[in-house]
Amino acid sequence: MKKIKFAFSVGEESGDFLGAQLINNLKKKYPDASFVGLAGNLMKKEGMESLFPINDLSVMGLIDPLINLNRLLRRRKQLIDFILEEQPEFFIGIDSPSFNAGIAKRIKSKTNTKTIQYVCPQFWAWRKGRAKRFKKYLDHIYSIFPFEEKLLANENMSSNFTGHPLAEHFEIDIDKEKFKTKLSFNNKKIYIALLPGSRKSELKNHLKILEEVANSYYFKNPNYHFIVSLTEENSISENSYLKKENISLIKGNTREVLKACDYAIVSSGTATLEAMLSKTPFCVIYKSNPISNFLITNILLQLDYISLPNILANKKIVSELRQGDLKINKVIEELDCLIDNSNEEMIQEFKALHQSLINENDNKFSKIIDKLSSKF
Repeated sequence: MKKIKFAFSVGEESGDFLGAQLINNLKKKYPDASFVGLAGNLMKKEGMESLFPINDLSVMGLIDPLINLNRLLRRRKQLIDFILEEQPEFFIGIDSPSFNAGIAKRIKSKTNTKTIQYVCPQFWAWRKGRAKRFKKYLDHIYSIFPFEEKLLANENMSSNFTGHPLAEHFEIDIDKEKFKTKLSFNNKKIYIALLPGSRKSELKNHLKILEEVANSYYFKNPNYHFIVSLTEENSISENSYLKKENISLIKGNTREVLKACDYAIVSSGTATLEAMLSKTPFCVIYKSNPISNFLITNILLQLDYISLPNILANKKIVSELRQGDLKINKVIEELDCLIDNSNEEMIQEFKALHQSLINENDNKFSKIIDKLSSKF
């Protein structure tokens, strides 16, 4: 087989992790392959260079993308022009479905490049009708949730369940004492992880509330210690927000923080899956632009839940505090409830969901590449 060139597009930190795992897998099967396009720091560590920083694309909701539309379109055109010049055998868009759809459509109309979307667009959550259009610009979808493959088959869309990469990097049974020792935690204290999110809008909407929650426990119980976990790229310093000795800041180590902590308060998104896989009892928070929230909640969203554990189980496992419900006193109530209960049923639910997300087949990615390569 000739040397294969893969072009990637990734728009945020969670996608960067998926991309790094995918590149690592592909390098084992295709050691002479090259990787170009858009990459995060983890993908760069796998040997890929990025056309521009992925945080240029880090926006969420309906309003933020509109505000930043010119910049997003300019960056997308830059990436499309680059890929058309490179003429790769494969284009793989990772998550960020709206951004990557525009790239895949243009590439499909101009080249013979095979197009793959890694992480299925969540058509099962909102805008279900768009699934019928996937096959017009995508050759295949790598899905990370087990129920998606059947739904896509109903739309005659080629796909396979690859497992969720995060599921393979967490033990089914977590030894919290081991991770507390690793992070030099005081074994006499109760540790609570605070994950406000990674986007600027999430930090703006969540961090102050979480700080106030932690501050309230400063007088309530000195044995409670709060760990604010942020990405390495976040510019927030410890002195900016964290003024009490019961709050610490750790950057770039979210998984080990969650594994070590006894409880957590987590912003909706991939972090809710990480908390679940860490077997850490937690509640979910989320507040967005009011207009975005109205449109999504009342018009577009077709699910009862926003957090991945609840969506996967199709029932409430963890509490969710959204928009107007996201108040300091309510977060404290939820945290007190977690602390006052054993949470054994919640943890058993987490373990069952964890098992359902694992696919250990080494050829889960390459079998599709081989199949599509035969059509060149």
